[in-house]
Amino acid sequence: MMTTKKVLLAVLTSLSGGLIMAGPAQAALSIGCTDMKSDSSVEILLGAGPVPNFLSVTIALGDRHLTTVPGQPGEQVSIAQAYDDGEVVRVDLVDPQAQNKIAAIRIIRANDKAGPFQIGYVQLEGDVAVGITCEGP
Repeated sequence: MMTTKKVLLAVLTSLSGGLIMAGPAQAALSIGCTDMKSDSSVEILLGAGPVPNFLSVTIALGDRHLTTVPGQPGEQVSIAQAYDDGEVVRVDLVDPQAQNKIAAIRIIRANDKAGPFQIGYVQLEGDVAVGITCEGP
């Protein structure tokens, strides 16, 4: 027969395990974008908090794949600067040595009678810009 102390300890252990598991899932938000043909994509992972925190960016554009996530397939890039004021998202990616700009992402957020929307472009250095529509926070 379990004592009250053991039952309480089991419940607290169970609850704390659930909180630890739930934490990371709630700690990040993402913006997902595609072009009109849906053959290119941009994924931006944002950390939750009082100020925008850009955790990672992945771009698939034509036969090029870029990522800020070490160990992921694709060309490794770094976030040079990232900005989100609630109306405009700006992300510039550079090579790992931060010597050359590799890509730019610009997203404009707006609200109209039909509801909120996000549009913008992704541009690899030396290529034409590709229009994108986005979903996410």
